[in-house]
Amino acid sequence: MTYTEELLQKADDLIPRVKLIDFKNDDNSKVMIDVRQHEELLSGGSIKDALHVPKGVIEFRLNNNEAISFDTSVYVFCAVGIRSAIAAYNLRQVGYKKVFNLMGFQDILDQGAEKQSLI
Repeated sequence: MTYTEELLQKADDLIPRVKLIDFKNDDNSKVMIDVRQHEELLSGGSIKDALHVPKGVIEFRLNNNEAISFDTSVYVFCAVGIRSAIAAYNLRQVGYKKVFNLMGFQDILDQGAEKQSLI
């Protein structure tokens, strides 16, 4: 098993995979984060009101964002759910308590999310 496969397994064991309805029904302070690369957002858009924080810098950016505390519900997504699983796992490792994997962009759109174009 490769390092990435092992990390993904750990992430899948620890981070719940959830649906858009779970995000909508969460009464806690919450944020939805798109961890895809900027080029992906330019070509396909994102989810309305989602923050864009690429996977490679998410721990740094959230730790330096006073509006997002360790108790904030953090919902992450990417193209298919792999990068978001690993990003969510990393957030749990640095202290975020309520982290969820919304999986893939198209899955969220299929569940009724509103798309936002960046162009």
